[in-house]
Parts: sequence; C-alpha cells; structure tokens
Amino acid sequence: MMKAAGLIFFCCFISFAVFPQTDFVKLKSWKAKNTELITVDRLGNFIFKEKTGKLLKYDADGKKSAASARQSITLVEPWFQPSIFVYNREKQQYHLWNRNFESETAYQVDAAWAVEPWLVCPTHDNRLWILDRADWSLKKVLPVSGEVIQEFSLGTEETGNANFIYLREYLNLVFLLDTRSGILIYNHLGKLIEKIHAPGLTSFYFFGDELYFLQDDKLKYFNLLTSQWREHSIPANTRQAIITDERLMVLNQQKQAVLYRYNPGL
Repeated sequence: MMKAAGLIFFCCFISFAVFPQTDFVKLKSWKAKNTELITVDRLGNFIFKEKTGKLLKYDADGKKSAASARQSITLVEPWFQPSIFVYNREKQQYHLWNRNFESETAYQVDAAWAVEPWLVCPTHDNRLWILDRADWSLKKVLPVSGEVIQEFSLGTEETGNANFIYLREYLNLVFLLDTRSGILIYNHLGKLIEKIHAPGLTSFYFFGDELYFLQDDKLKYFNLLTSQWREHSIPANTRQAIITDERLMVLNQQKQAVLYRYNPGL
C-alpha cells in the first residue's frame, strides 16, 4: 500500500538505494537541436517532439521510421495502443494518430466537460482525464456518451502558483507534473497520496511499478507499490533520459540524441 500524503516532499531527505553506474555501450548518436521532448511507446519506439510540433519516431536501434506533419502540441502520449494521442489546447481538440503518422482522427473536447481544458490525457479504459483550469478540477469523461463519470477538485495549496504541463494515468493513479513544485500523485478518489518535490522538472516516465525522472545526471526511481527509492548514474550532461528493457536514450547538453545498449539489471 502507498503511504499517506506528506511522506515524500523533499528528495534530499529520502534514503536512496544507490546502484552503481551500469556499463553503457553507445550504439549511435545524431543531432537533435530542435527536439523539445522525448518519450517512448509500449513497444520501445522513441518519439521525439520538435519545436515545430513535428513528431519523429525511432525504433530501438535508432532508425527513424516515421514522421508527422507539423502541428500544435500541448501533450503527447504514445503509451496507449494502438494510437498516439496528441492534445491541442489552442483548439481544444485531441487527435489519435496511427503508429506511422499516416492518418489521424480529431475529436473536440466538449464545453460541457470542461470550461477551460488545460490538459487532457487518455486512460487505460478508453476514457479521458481532463484538468479544467477554470476551477482546477480533474474530470474523468466517457467520450462516447459525454458523461462525466468522476470529478474532484485540487487543493488550493497545489494550484496556487502551479504550472501544470503534463497529465498521465498509470496503475489506476493520476499524475500531474508542476514545473514549480514537482509531481503530484492522486488516487481515483481524488486523494493526494504523494507529492514529490522536484522543482524545474519537465518530464517523468514509468518502468514497471516505478516512476522515474532525471535529476543531477541520475535516474531516480520511486516504487509506486512500496514507496521505496533507488537511483543510478547515467552519462553526464544529460537533459532528458528514457530507459527500456534494453536501451537508454538521452538528449544531452550538446543537443544530441545518444542511444546506448543498456541493462538496468531490473
């Protein structure tokens, strides 16, 4: 069971299990000066989001296999098969791309669901989570019927100075990334059960039962079932990093993408 809210606020107070840096075998590197964000799908393909809104897809060996047209992207989520989900806040639309960006279907976020849909993400059961900035509420919506099947409000302490940039559901939990404070974790009843203090964080990911993120050239892992922490080092001067079962993909300070063969020993 996860521990009560308030247990984890400052990472510097947590006792980490530290793992030595694993040997990395560099497979290839390439220029990625226009890349803003990297993410990964369930099959281990890497998705690069460029400043222009173009999405590039690379396989596990670093071969570019697909590219999208330019678009306005607020949030991209490739984890849920078989589509790549993209939310456009400006138009209040979400788009479902096929795996090779050959076709897409656009859907409007109904005004009855949210007055100001700040972030929208898919769920494991084909619903949507919507963060409504008008009243800082989270709503779970069934798009087929338009029914709001779940709704709860965020606390004023969490929203007062927040800059929310990412929303994600995982293991029946809801995750919000605030660049000013860190990661908020809610259960489906709307209870804030964890608050990970990590100001300036711009991305986080999942590996099995763990949430992980990059900080100080280390990947820091938080186990969502046991609330235990561990960490290990990765190549220096890294801006973003993603692991899979066999690969480590990083964006470094030199604006290069570097792909390594990697065995995290998990």
